[in-house]
Amino acid sequence: MSNLGKVSTKTMQYRVLIVDDSTFYRKRLTSVLEKDPSIQVIGHAVNGLEAVQKAIELKPDVIMMDVEMPIMGGIEAVGKIMRASPTAILMFSSLTQAGAQETFDALEAGAVDFIPKKFDDIS
Repeated sequence: MSNLGKVSTKTMQYRVLIVDDSTFYRKRLTSVLEKDPSIQVIGHAVNGLEAVQKAIELKPDVIMMDVEMPIMGGIEAVGKIMRASPTAILMFSSLTQAGAQETFDALEAGAVDFIPKKFDDIS
């Protein structure tokens, strides 16, 4: 019996890598995202260097990355990821409008969008 013409009922899952040096934020964001059955958090990274390594290793569909982190910041990591393993990257930051330049830098490096990091919104 052929499977041709049958419609799959399996829902596509978006594989997400979360990158943030805050344990609280990583856990809370994971909890919020995984309420949606179409999202699967496949890993976490605590800095940009680890994000580059995990992006290559895990091949996520989307990376959610903080701007300010130790060892390697998010903007530098975006550039390295886009050269090594192009991936849709959503940047977030607790920076206020004074940090608007970081938004432009992230987008110029290859991020697809930028959202403010508000702990109140996810708690």
